[in-house]
Amino acid sequence: MLALGGLVASLLTAVAAAPTAQAAELPSGWVTVSAAHSAKCVDAAAAGTADGTAVQQYTCNGSTAQQWQFRSVGDGYVRVDNRNDAAKSWDVTNVSTADAAPVQLWSYSGGANQQWLPVEEPGGAFHFVNRNSGKCLDIPAASTADSARVQQYTCNGSAAQSFRVGATDVPNPPGTPDLGPNVSVFDPSTPRATIQNKLNQVFAQQETNQFGSQRQALLFKPGRYDVDANVGFYTQVAGLGLSPDDVTINGGVHVEADWFQGNATHNFWRSAENLSVNPPSGTDRWAVSQAAPYRRMHVRGNLQLDDGGWSSGGFMADSKIDGQVRSGTQQQWLSRNSQWNSWTGSNWNMVFVGDVNAPANSFPNPPYTTVAQTPVSREKPFLYVDGAGAYQVFVPALRTNTQGTTWGSGTPA
Repeated sequence: MLALGGLVASLLTAVAAAPTAQAAELPSGWVTVSAAHSAKCVDAAAAGTADGTAVQQYTCNGSTAQQWQFRSVGDGYVRVDNRNDAAKSWDVTNVSTADAAPVQLWSYSGGANQQWLPVEEPGGAFHFVNRNSGKCLDIPAASTADSARVQQYTCNGSAAQSFRVGATDVPNPPGTPDLGPNVSVFDPSTPRATIQNKLNQVFAQQETNQFGSQRQALLFKPGRYDVDANVGFYTQVAGLGLSPDDVTINGGVHVEADWFQGNATHNFWRSAENLSVNPPSGTDRWAVSQAAPYRRMHVRGNLQLDDGGWSSGGFMADSKIDGQVRSGTQQQWLSRNSQWNSWTGSNWNMVFVGDVNAPANSFPNPPYTTVAQTPVSREKPFLYVDGAGAYQVFVPALRTNTQGTTWGSGTPA
């Protein structure tokens, strides 16, 4: 891991127009860079390597035309090289300092127009400030179209100037069994930036990938992690402890509907399992609509089930929410063998089976259907790492007439 730190608040006299910087930590290997507003990747057009090749945004496809490397040039600045030809770097055309000047690939010569200051934002994204102009890397008019040409523009803090960096080559820890090429395993010794960059990369690929073929599992060995996991399509985020409290995420494990203007009715096919979460704002979000289970989770705060627009259908089991569950515009929901301090909200039908502090049965007004105990259930088996570091499968017991979680006593049943 290469720490590209030492950034100064004034950005030196060379970039007086740029915003105040914070120390940025970036991976030294090959990465993807994706626009936060569109989830599309910064791309060398047509996989070109010639001087003058357009730098554009394009649907993420895993090609080397979308893989970049940050190489320090001093004072916190980096050159950004393409994997197809590492001698070619991001370059503002004609050494321009004007708004809307396009970015291209050009043989690196040490020019200030080829040097960029990465400035980390809350949540782990970055904006990139050009050394020559003090202006930010930008997608014109916040376009979400393929082939939109990357440009520089006066820094304005917009999502069109915010980019997520994701490592492309992150090895699993030593001793990890062969879980397949789409499974990433993290342990507490993995640098925070490496984990966050991988999470960002997967989310950039999967945020809008509703009908794609890619599948990802992101697994955390027991320990504490200061990261944020935004969970996209066909993505599982899970802990490898025997209890959810064996793995703590000091950040969010959340589902948003930013890609669909707050409408979460398309947010299918993802899951979170066997983790404890300390959401920085006090509230985590799981704005989903079916086929998106939330199992064996412990939220040390509140849980929101919508993102302002409609969401429609979800499932929670064997989970504990220390604060309040807020259903908002969630239309329908099933909770089983879970507990929370309080629940608020309803629309079509909220079903509670074997839950602690569930609302009283009152269907249809409000539309709460409550069953005090779960007659018969067996929780889903799960993978965990034991004290000797061996991978094991825990098969929960068959239970009858139960209320609450299987793991509340510290030992799962």
